[in-house]
Amino acid sequence: MEKEYILSFSSFYKAAYARDVLEENGLNSTLRKLPAQVAHSCSTGVYLRIDSIERVRRVLDERQIAVRGIYEIRRNEKGIKTYMRV
Repeated sequence: MEKEYILSFSSFYKAAYARDVLEENGLNSTLRKLPAQVAHSCSTGVYLRIDSIERVRRVLDERQIAVRGIYEIRRNEKGIKTYMRV
């Protein structure tokens, strides 16, 4: 079952590079503005839907791309989003 994730980085350029690397490895992702709950120094993050975040971690680790935070997007019965750090 696919889950939604947000990856945050220390800069827009790192987020854009990470998105490019993920795309090269067949992992569809998009750059979008981060929600206030997870934004720190950079307000742009990588959003993706995937069965397991471990493949994403492995790809980024191999290219030595540091991720500031990985969050799973969850929705309650009313559709309100929460962000769980994984």
